[in-house]
Amino acid sequence: MQRDKHMDPKELLYSLQFKEGDFGDIALVSGQQHRAQMCLQKLENHVKNFTFLGYTFWTGYYQGRKVTVGNGGFYAPDSALVTEILCAGGIDTFIRLGSCGALRQDINIGDYVLVTDVLRGDGTTRYYVEDDYVPKTSAIVSDAIEGVFKQAGKVHRGCIWTTDAIFRETKEIVNPYIEKGAIAVDMVTSPFVTVANLNNRKVGAVCAVSDNLITGQMGFTDFRFFQAEMKMTDLAFGVIDNLAKVESRE
Repeated sequence: MQRDKHMDPKELLYSLQFKEGDFGDIALVSGQQHRAQMCLQKLENHVKNFTFLGYTFWTGYYQGRKVTVGNGGFYAPDSALVTEILCAGGIDTFIRLGSCGALRQDINIGDYVLVTDVLRGDGTTRYYVEDDYVPKTSAIVSDAIEGVFKQAGKVHRGCIWTTDAIFRETKEIVNPYIEKGAIAVDMVTSPFVTVANLNNRKVGAVCAVSDNLITGQMGFTDFRFFQAEMKMTDLAFGVIDNLAKVESRE
């Protein structure tokens, strides 16, 4: 190679006909396309920013504030890619609307996990940071999420473990992460928060519980999970309201 880096996120974004200022300052990022579509219904005068490799983002207005929404990846590699692109486009505040498996018996299908810390079991973030790096969500974003979500459901605040191998969630692998403090597991949050941290962006993540590794419950088709997903897209805009109130006092 002659260049220091083969591909730059800003170069890629601008190759998709993106222009400076196309994004809002805050983004609601989902893994599932249908969650992004539910968020999109809340925006006025929205326009499509780009579609790339199956990931699509739109920007519109919510109560006069410019907001970007879209599907940001199912797994660690694509989540890192999309988060890098969004950072390059000027997003300042990231809120992940995800799903997770519970690692405590008292966390039920349809509850919410509010992420404070992340245990990195993925391979992607090893290209970004040292092994002892601990990604952190932003207190201001997490408090805004908790203030809204606790009014609509059970919220468990704590650490999430991100893994690359859903069919290798064995007792031998899972239990050490529980001992380190993880209360939930997913496949996205580690790169999402890590990339945001490295770009000095505010970031928060909340996940609806789809299954429980302790009890063996599978809730992927459970009405409680679908209901939690439906509610979380509405609640996310309440979080934007909460953040606006905090910003107005600063």
